[in-house]
Amino acid sequence: MILQAPSSLVKFFARFVTTDTALVPDHVRRTLVSVVTGIALATDARRSLTSVGNTVQRGSRHKSTVSRMLKDRRFKSREMLWQAVKVAMELAAPVPGESVEWLLSLDGTAIQRGAFTRIKGAILTERTRASAKRKKNAPRRRRDGKQSSKKGRKTKYHTFLLGIITTHQGVRIPLPRYTCDPKDYNRQGRPKKIRDTQLDLAKLMIKRVLENLPEGVHLSVVADSYFEGEKLFGLAHRRGFTITTPADSNRCFADDNRPSKSNGSRIRDRGLQLPMETFSRLDLERGSEETASFRRYSARQPGPKDRRTYWTRHESRTVAGLGTVGVVYSWKTPVYEPRRNDRKKGFKVLLCSDPTRTGHTVADVYETRWTAIEIVIREMKQRLGLADYTGQSLQALERYLDTVLLSFLYLEMERHALVTDPDTRPELAAAAESARTQGMQDIVRLEVSREMRQTIRKSYTSERARRKLSGFWNAVPPWMDAIPYAATS
Repeated sequence: MILQAPSSLVKFFARFVTTDTALVPDHVRRTLVSVVTGIALATDARRSLTSVGNTVQRGSRHKSTVSRMLKDRRFKSREMLWQAVKVAMELAAPVPGESVEWLLSLDGTAIQRGAFTRIKGAILTERTRASAKRKKNAPRRRRDGKQSSKKGRKTKYHTFLLGIITTHQGVRIPLPRYTCDPKDYNRQGRPKKIRDTQLDLAKLMIKRVLENLPEGVHLSVVADSYFEGEKLFGLAHRRGFTITTPADSNRCFADDNRPSKSNGSRIRDRGLQLPMETFSRLDLERGSEETASFRRYSARQPGPKDRRTYWTRHESRTVAGLGTVGVVYSWKTPVYEPRRNDRKKGFKVLLCSDPTRTGHTVADVYETRWTAIEIVIREMKQRLGLADYTGQSLQALERYLDTVLLSFLYLEMERHALVTDPDTRPELAAAAESARTQGMQDIVRLEVSREMRQTIRKSYTSERARRKLSGFWNAVPPWMDAIPYAATS
């Protein structure tokens, strides 16, 4: 527990969170400050509504208050986050006349729940479906012949599309989530016979980003093979951005006069038949890549295990359904299976909507996807409780995810402020430069400790400060155990 929300978060709300009551009612906005503080700074392993609501002593909220906030239909969390993202993009925009590239990484994530959770719109795993079909009179048997009480892990899950923008200065801007509704789920007010797939939702997300993209910024999209298709590549050709994805193993070439029809020649088969003498070598070392600004490295010196070697060959070809694209055949070492194996090479075919990009550039840009989206999602699940919501309302779950993304945006904007402010202490600016989610949490906790010390000093002469601290001491006994990150000097 902490005494009050950090002043940096109060300033963040004043600048980034809209005051439009049609999107964020007044009572939600007042509660949201404490909830974001709890998500960003709670020390519990799991972010329960109780721990989130009780993190701030001066703004303590009961779990029922937090639950009602998330269930309030007037709380338009996704649109609120879009407004905050727009302000963040304007803040991170390049100087006039400068041309830069921003990276948009797309990926879907599954939020798993218990199989008996009564929550609408959940998808059952195949194992759960098979277990449900098992007859009751045919219980499982253990190896010793005795009946087993275990029924296997049964899971429900929801799938959400997430996107992270990484600017030319390394600022990570999370985009609002989009929910992938199951085919058998009719969302209230929006019944549909055909559901939007992740590709349809990705198109909506990219279009919204392009509408708010600052002047002088070229958008480069990277995604896994699920997003390789005519919808996104066609949009890239029409709207002028670049998309890079791995090719589907069954994707074929097409003749120039019939670009939409396959000619039966598989791209992957051609790449595997090419002699290695026709490939060019690319060595990537930690911190020396062309895309180093998109990565967030710590200050340590690179070692021999930080080198990755690619052999690439680039062609401009007509691909069935995608038109004229850049085809990059790539061999890479080391391979992780799951341990590092430097004696083995992995093969992958990359497709880029811009056929003029070199094979080295395409391979380098695609490699950033792992740290730009995969690691970020893992950080948000481990450090911010992205998958910790346990309520039964799908709409409340969606608002909770948007709140977690808003908390992540706060940490990133605080990092950007510390790095760009010339008055920041050099050691603090250096720590913020390489800080990821956990590092920024530690920096904000130091800010909380500093403000606590200031309040203690002020309490020597201020009755109001003494009363504030008195309530805090009574709520958090003993102090040092409740706040392990507080400074003692």
